[in-house]
Amino acid sequence: MGKRLLTVAATVVAAAVLLLGVRLLGATSAAFAFLVVWVPMTWLGTVSRIFQPRLPPRYHELRDFERDPWVYELLGVRLVKRVLRRGPLAVFNPGLHLPTERSPERLAVLEQRMKDAEASHFVLLVAMLGVVINAAVRGWWIAAGLTLLFDMLMNGYPVMLQRYNRVLLHARFPTLVADEHASKPRHPARVP
Repeated sequence: MGKRLLTVAATVVAAAVLLLGVRLLGATSAAFAFLVVWVPMTWLGTVSRIFQPRLPPRYHELRDFERDPWVYELLGVRLVKRVLRRGPLAVFNPGLHLPTERSPERLAVLEQRMKDAEASHFVLLVAMLGVVINAAVRGWWIAAGLTLLFDMLMNGYPVMLQRYNRVLLHARFPTLVADEHASKPRHPARVP
């Protein structure tokens, strides 16, 4: 009952903040474009402690083009990683760091946490595209553009960052990849 109550309370608070935000700031304002992306992200961050959205395993498979981290580095993921590891934003995901004990079990837990974070941000990234499309259909081009920008910064880059980190994790600990895919035959992949 407590978990359900927390989920309902978090949902009510998130909805109230969004409704208040649209009334005070206006649906086409830059501040509301930020709020409409940030509030669902914090809501899902809260309720994911109770209900963690998961995507099919096939989604999380790293594609051949991703196995070399330069793709993500070219897109600026290293800068995002630096920003998220230092300063106040580092407190949001303390479980996404290499464990002190680097056992296969602990590394597998870390990888699952990375996949969970990626799944949450991917769900939000796609959901916010609906908000962007709605704004564009209404002719609110600035609101649509700003919402898309904030969506990429708060959800798109975290998705890329988790995929990038998993590439590095697999390169540093190749047995993790072998353990993960032991039952599935795989074609050889490039490792950085």
